[in-house]
Amino acid sequence: MTDDVAQSYLVSPAWLIGGLRNVPGYLAGGLGRLAFVSDTPVFDVPMDQVTDIRWPWYWFGGGFKARVGGELHKVTFVRPNGMPAPDTSMLEAAVGVLGALAGAGHDVSALRGLADVGTGRAAGKRWKEYLGA
Repeated sequence: MTDDVAQSYLVSPAWLIGGLRNVPGYLAGGLGRLAFVSDTPVFDVPMDQVTDIRWPWYWFGGGFKARVGGELHKVTFVRPNGMPAPDTSMLEAAVGVLGALAGAGHDVSALRGLADVGTGRAAGKRWKEYLGA
């Protein structure tokens, strides 16, 4: 991860996928941490606990698999069929997680543009650069 990217925030709508369970939420990176927030935080770990990052070719750059805090997670930026979009209240929670780490509040509306990447593949491209994978 480059120093410029490490100092920035990246927040994107995302879904954790697996088996019969798909969880909508926001993937947030910043301050050397990675968090996934749904109705509640699913994980919030230092970046050095994010390992084995893989971008399966058959996801066409729209998602990745990684061990986060030792647990395997599958993250997609492309909405799975039949899944709702993450509620914007979850975005406020994601920003809150990162804001609490910095010890300062953040303007949620200013960060909302970062979450509106446009397409899953565009988000995947930004995250691939962010994660250095």
